[in-house]
Amino acid sequence: MSTYWKIDRNREGRDFVVGDVHGHLRQLQIQLAALGFTPCVDRLFFLGDIVDRGLDSEALIDLIDQRTYFSILGNHEAMTIAGFENSSSIQLHKSNGGAWFYKLPSERQQAIVEKIRTWPWAVEIDCGAKHVGLVHADVPKSNWNLVKTLLGDISDAWSKKASLDDPEIEQVAQPLLWRRTLVTHLYQDVLEFGDKKRTFAGYKLTFLDRISKLRSVGRLQVCPFEIEGIDSVCMGHSYVPMATNVGNCYFLDSYRGEPGEELSVLCVNQS
Repeated sequence: MSTYWKIDRNREGRDFVVGDVHGHLRQLQIQLAALGFTPCVDRLFFLGDIVDRGLDSEALIDLIDQRTYFSILGNHEAMTIAGFENSSSIQLHKSNGGAWFYKLPSERQQAIVEKIRTWPWAVEIDCGAKHVGLVHADVPKSNWNLVKTLLGDISDAWSKKASLDDPEIEQVAQPLLWRRTLVTHLYQDVLEFGDKKRTFAGYKLTFLDRISKLRSVGRLQVCPFEIEGIDSVCMGHSYVPMATNVGNCYFLDSYRGEPGEELSVLCVNQS
């Protein structure tokens, strides 16, 4: 039960990566149909957080087979595990859309936790001419090799069912599942959002108005987004109104269920 997986090249079809789905299976199905997604040859990689908020968390967990439909661990899956294994963590999960889980029979809860505990925390996909890394939240020190080192350090403990409260596990979970260093740099230093409070609609409008700044961003501003040790990295966790590419980073958490929104789905093995 390794925390870091290397995925062989798909020589038959396309590989897609999708941002945080959060239980919105119908929206995903609509977009996959529009793309002509063919499960016998194509593959779909989820960036974690497939659960909570939407209506179909359980169905999405059932969909993951790690052959056609892959998922890495996100912080919402981590909250699911923590809530099942430690009752003091239940309220945090419920307050973030996880109430559905605690309505299930205990046997079903256990089966779900056992399944998602087997999911990797990060993935490296062989796309032929390039390798693409997937991690839920952030890349510490903009270095993919550090991601691999951190996950190697906890792989044995995690396979032996170590708790997320274990300090060894927590020091890896924080940067990979929770932290927002890169996306904060995007908002504050590149797009210059500042500290002004905005409505959700105003937030989206400001982002879309300023996204053109990415075309003229300076080398020093791009530097944190040039991840060492991998050709490109896809991340979710932190909302962006549209799929956003800076350096070799792709931020894909773009769906909140609002009218006119779409999930960000990126094909990574075709130019």
